[in-house]
Amino acid sequence: MKNIDKVIENGIGFVSVAVLVFLLMCFLAVLIWCGVRSLLGKTLNLPPSCRKWARMRADVIRDDETDDINVRYFYEYKEFTAKIDGFTVYGDKAVIYVKRNEPEVVKEFIPVPPMSAPVYISCFFMAVIILLFGVALLTGVLL
Repeated sequence: MKNIDKVIENGIGFVSVAVLVFLLMCFLAVLIWCGVRSLLGKTLNLPPSCRKWARMRADVIRDDETDDINVRYFYEYKEFTAKIDGFTVYGDKAVIYVKRNEPEVVKEFIPVPPMSAPVYISCFFMAVIILLFGVALLTGVLL
């Protein structure tokens, strides 16, 4: 009976450590992703996929009674209307992304601006510190 309890405790410990290491590596990947994208001067998020979404310009239809912004667009010679938030409205046109297999679904791409130089340098610094502690723990366990 004691052996079964020890096996269960070891299994729970192993699973919890594996989950924590996985979450730490995900955090490390996000730090490196944000740092590299900011270093290159690009937005932190990516626009929708060109294979699934079609980028197009739409006509803006303003409603005076409500603050809603509707757009009218044509996809494969059919007219559609949709409600958007209005982030990508430029005068009487809006830039939207339409799902290719469901043209009724519309998305606006709101870019997240790159981080400033001190912030992305600190992201790289934190990533290096996490990697150094990971290597130190790994070599300490193996030796």
